[in-house]
Amino acid sequence: MEYRSSAGKAVTDPLKEACAIQWDAAAAGFDWDGIAGVAEKVREELGEIESALNQGDIEAARRELGDLLFASVNLARFLATDAGAQLHRTNERFRRRFGRLREEIKRAGLDMRACTLDELDIVWERVKRA
Repeated sequence: MEYRSSAGKAVTDPLKEACAIQWDAAAAGFDWDGIAGVAEKVREELGEIESALNQGDIEAARRELGDLLFASVNLARFLATDAGAQLHRTNERFRRRFGRLREEIKRAGLDMRACTLDELDIVWERVKRA
């Protein structure tokens, strides 16, 4: 899929595409007054996912997930940051922490798949603090 920004530039990365669409909408005057409205929209979209899941409607939940991601990209715009760059930083941080978690579990002589989520979460929190 390809989106062309108002400057005519082709955008194919979905995060960048969402950002370009939102900047174009904002330039046309279709924008939030401030970050509080954007944050509320993020919460609203999360609530809609939960509602769809409670109704057993996985397709609706998937559509709402797209809306949540779109709203989150808009939140990044209001925070004056690049959503893709922040996601990359989070991915790297998770990889690093998950690697440490695996090392700790292995060092304890445990099989990660045999651990409960609560047991893993204790190690995860310890890794996060380190």
